[in-house]
Amino acid sequence: MKMVKYMLVSANILMLILGGYLVCSKVTDLTVQVLLIGIFLSLCFLNLGSYFYFRSQFVTLSSQICRYSQQIMHGKSAENVWNKETLTSKVVMELEKMERIVAHQSAANKKEKQELQEMISEITHQIKNPLTNIKMYGDMLTDAEIHAEPSKQFMDIMRQQLGKVEFLLDALVKASRLETEMIVLKPSNSKMIETLALAVNHVIQKAEQKQIEISVECRPSIQVYHDMKWTAEAVENVLDNAVKYTPENGKINISVNVGEMYTEVRVKDTGKGIETSHFNDIFKRFYREAGVSKVEGLGLGLYLARNIIALQKGYISVRSVVGRGSCFSICLPNYVSE
Repeated sequence: MKMVKYMLVSANILMLILGGYLVCSKVTDLTVQVLLIGIFLSLCFLNLGSYFYFRSQFVTLSSQICRYSQQIMHGKSAENVWNKETLTSKVVMELEKMERIVAHQSAANKKEKQELQEMISEITHQIKNPLTNIKMYGDMLTDAEIHAEPSKQFMDIMRQQLGKVEFLLDALVKASRLETEMIVLKPSNSKMIETLALAVNHVIQKAEQKQIEISVECRPSIQVYHDMKWTAEAVENVLDNAVKYTPENGKINISVNVGEMYTEVRVKDTGKGIETSHFNDIFKRFYREAGVSKVEGLGLGLYLARNIIALQKGYISVRSVVGRGSCFSICLPNYVSE
């Protein structure tokens, strides 16, 4: 600002000297000389006056913005200058908008930190139990007097507990890869029946243990542009959820319907059902209903499924009636995603 002032003053002085020289050397009439010098002086004073006026306005604007910025930073609204046709009003409104964005981000970061703490607590709880069991049965196996049959039972239990640990770690790795965008989808025009076969094969054993019948209705000719491996993972997670919460001798039906814009994979079970108020919550990370704490799980299956389908421009929805079962709809677009 000082540099501009000095340059402006210097330019005016040079203009006066040059103008005076030209007037005195080129104009002989005294009246015309006085008139021209007066015009040059007027222009110089006008330039300087304009400079000091706009400088004053700039200083005033800066002071107001600084004052309102401090006010906004301390959580006080500047409503008295809202919606006015002034530069100050526009700047203040933008500052308040920025303050709301920063406050929202701060709240989101705080919530994320809290979720991280809850996640660590949940992981610790979930992994601690099987590790404790493994340690306990491992100590029992060191007993020299233990017989062969109990020893075999202990080994089977230890294998089961190791399987739980492996499942938990695998789910956490997948969730981490999703959130850090490390999953790379490789979609192709593939038959949906093959994708469903991959998904069903991973849950069929659990279903047979509970004598749950799984039926599939899908025309072999149906093809959808999707990533077979990860879509099968998403369908498997939905199926696994259905098997967990469907009582013995229940039924799970998988059907595929081709619509105008989407192909729908519908997974319908005869399980316990979900309350309407929990429809959105069940897709959240680590969410588990209070009444299912005894059922094995980490609350990541539906969260992973929703994100995998969303990466393919699709979506998952649910309909359910408590006590009568649930119906999950996995919809994939019929067009090639770019």
